[in-house]
Amino acid sequence: MKLNIKLKEVLKERGITQKELEAISGVNQARISQLCKEGRKEVSLPILEKIAAALDITDISVLLQFVESDNE
Repeated sequence: MKLNIKLKEVLKERGITQKELEAISGVNQARISQLCKEGRKEVSLPILEKIAAALDITDISVLLQFVESDNE
């Protein structure tokens, strides 16, 4: 199993750019961009909390999902 960060999909669904998310969350756009890339290995919980609060997300499964790993 691996953890998939779905931020890119959430932003697309809501019509929000990374720059707009930076403005409302206080999270640097470069960090947001990193979270939107596939294969991200590390994630900061305080950053996810800020993003979730800015996007009014109360269910973390909107942002994170476990998926089957290819190498299992």
